[in-house]
Amino acid sequence: MGVKQPEITLDMRVSARSNPNSWLYVIDPEFGPDADVPPWGVVGAYPVDARGEVVERFRFNGDYRPSPAALRLPVTSNPLERLLQLIHTRHRDQRDLLPALLASPLLVYSAGTRAPGGITGFRDQHGRLVVPACTSATHVPPAWPHWREIPGADLARQLRGCPLVLNPQGPLTAVIPAAHLLALLQPPATHTTAPSPTRLRNPMPRGGAHP
Repeated sequence: MGVKQPEITLDMRVSARSNPNSWLYVIDPEFGPDADVPPWGVVGAYPVDARGEVVERFRFNGDYRPSPAALRLPVTSNPLERLLQLIHTRHRDQRDLLPALLASPLLVYSAGTRAPGGITGFRDQHGRLVVPACTSATHVPPAWPHWREIPGADLARQLRGCPLVLNPQGPLTAVIPAAHLLALLQPPATHTTAPSPTRLRNPMPRGGAHP
């Protein structure tokens, strides 16, 4: 995630004049003026000399995690897409994805408007049968003739052991084992913590089949 040196604005120079012999910290745009900023939310800092002038020798924070806003990622359509971006930028934990996915509506492949309500799987580049689903119509592959909406929890119950591939054509894709989703659908006594999905990546499913 490459980040450019922040521009020095007029407001920053005014602030520097009021605070000579200090540091002018630059905060990620994800955090508002009154937010409690974690250490990884600081982009870095410019030194301010004895005259209150900004020294244009920016020091990056090695622990900085650029947010979706800083990286200018696409505008999201719903909370689930927003969460995917925050997980991608390490602003949220991967474990947050599973319960959000189960509570969200997803779009799955359909051969036609009157086709049966079964779930269609596809072979990925490794020959593995996976089930693709999309977070919104924007991410539905152009090759799909139709799609239909299904609650995430209902989809999880129909995977029959096949991994779920969320947004198979990106821009952000998550591959989630069926067992991890089913574990969250069991009674609370059968698990203690939410299992983590596999890391975000971009597989390209191809070829149709029914799991």
